[in-house]
Amino acid sequence: MWFPDKSKVVLVRFHTRGKDVETAWAEDLGSVPGRPGARRVRVGNVLAFHPKPTYGDVIVVERALPHGILTWNSLGLSSARVKERLDEDGRRYLVILQYVVDPPSHDVVAAYRALSRAGDQLDIVVEGCFRPEKGLPGEACLAVPYRLNPIEMLSCLRRKKLPLKLKVIYFDSAYMR
Repeated sequence: MWFPDKSKVVLVRFHTRGKDVETAWAEDLGSVPGRPGARRVRVGNVLAFHPKPTYGDVIVVERALPHGILTWNSLGLSSARVKERLDEDGRRYLVILQYVVDPPSHDVVAAYRALSRAGDQLDIVVEGCFRPEKGLPGEACLAVPYRLNPIEMLSCLRRKKLPLKLKVIYFDSAYMR
């Protein structure tokens, strides 16, 4: 995410009752009245273990003891129920893609950059999870606008003639219309 004011960037720890821990950058939007230590933040990354919140969502985080790390716990709620806990919905959902460089001789880094540029053109946020190696496909997490369903999103990316074979392996169906 592009942060207009770098001094407001904070790291947030996401988890589900202590499991599926991952961190993401966020923009600190300020304190929450009546909740000491709580902050409103706008998520600046696409999370792999947590379909929501995702890039652009605004949530309330708390300082966890003993270290005071800003934390958000999904409480084991479904994606649809987590949406109820968002302060603002950034209007995106999670898609996880597998990708294989095609042709195999193509530069992996250049191919991923092409995917990222194609995402930018379609208002899709692309973040790498795993690089392809030893015959295994790579994986990328995408924050896709609600207006594009996974089939449309994949069709749009394929029309870009990327040097990649793409396959959707997960999408958050709670946000499909």
